[in-house]
Amino acid sequence: MLLPLLLAAAVNLGPGTLYTTNDAGAQLTGLSLIVRAGTTRETAGQSGLAALSAETLLFSHVGGMPLTGRVAADGGSVDVVVGPSAVRVTIDALPTAMAAVARDVAAVIAHPDTSAATVNAARDVLTGEIVEGDRNPVAVGIAMVRGSYYAGAGGRPVLGTRESMAQLSAGDVASFLAAHYLRGNVVAAANGVVDDGTIAAARTLVAAFPAGSEAPTALVARPIGAAGKRIETHRDLSVPFVMLGFAAPSLGDPDFAAMLVVRAMLGDITDRTDVMTGAPIERGLDIVYAYDVKPATFDVAINGALVDPSAALSIVQAIAKDALTKPFTGDVIRRYKEMARGQWALEALSLDDRAWQVGAAVTIGADPGAAQTVIAAIDRLTPADVQRAAKRYLQHSIVALIFPRGVRE
Repeated sequence: MLLPLLLAAAVNLGPGTLYTTNDAGAQLTGLSLIVRAGTTRETAGQSGLAALSAETLLFSHVGGMPLTGRVAADGGSVDVVVGPSAVRVTIDALPTAMAAVARDVAAVIAHPDTSAATVNAARDVLTGEIVEGDRNPVAVGIAMVRGSYYAGAGGRPVLGTRESMAQLSAGDVASFLAAHYLRGNVVAAANGVVDDGTIAAARTLVAAFPAGSEAPTALVARPIGAAGKRIETHRDLSVPFVMLGFAAPSLGDPDFAAMLVVRAMLGDITDRTDVMTGAPIERGLDIVYAYDVKPATFDVAINGALVDPSAALSIVQAIAKDALTKPFTGDVIRRYKEMARGQWALEALSLDDRAWQVGAAVTIGADPGAAQTVIAAIDRLTPADVQRAAKRYLQHSIVALIFPRGVRE
């Protein structure tokens, strides 16, 4: 049974703000720093710089050890996640260890190590992730949809490419960190065990950023035409993959809860155990909903190894057509509302997920407690609400085709 979460009033860190979610059943503290320093801050020719800069923080030394090792020795963990709008620095620790962990992370934020050796170590890790991502058709398909949907830097690969990564220098990283890792660009979110020590740790971390701020960057989306758009690529695969990309409402949008029900409906195309377990690449059909950016994307991935891509594509398109022409019945919607509630609850099991949802909401201009009102919003939905969202967002799509090398369509 999930324990209720209570969003406390925002805490003024002076400077900066901390949003807290108290969980009486937690044993750890999760603290996230959401820094508006994502790929939209990159200029032309800098693809991958946001990721390399964030990764460099993890390799910066504290007490003779890389930050990740030093934090682990203190009893915690630290990681970074890069997106179009922001970088998320996530910290998990026992409450008694949070002060020491925060001091370590703050030391790196205040004085990152941008030497060539440190940047090269970070580059090696990211280059390996790029290579792995290039072999993952789901990741390739998501990148294709984003590149076609978002204009400018927001459409670039989050990690860049092997070629662009090789061109970035230690000086580029130092300049990026100095320009964008600013106190006014940071939102802090904490959950789990939140006490005076958590607030003190958040204050230490936010204060470590240099003073300054920038205006938030905006993602610019290209309209998806009625005829749709078809893009294709070839990879070292044995079977084809298909990715359908739709525009979608972001967290906090009035249609967001309805789109979660639409997601449940589409996800029920194949056997539920196949859809809801295993990695995306192992499922016949998977849905990736990037609702932490505005405008959001809603991607349906079809695995040609497990289902016939043409048949699955026809079913998805048929559901979209039915949504435009046939009213949903109450029994059908009740079933999918229940599925949507369960799926949403599963997305907030970890401390990182909960802190991320709060920070993501604030970053895109939504209410900090938007994630906690979703279940109630789903309960209030009528069949007409769900159909309205389906009509609005499922009419037009980008079709990304990923073929095995040597196959032509």
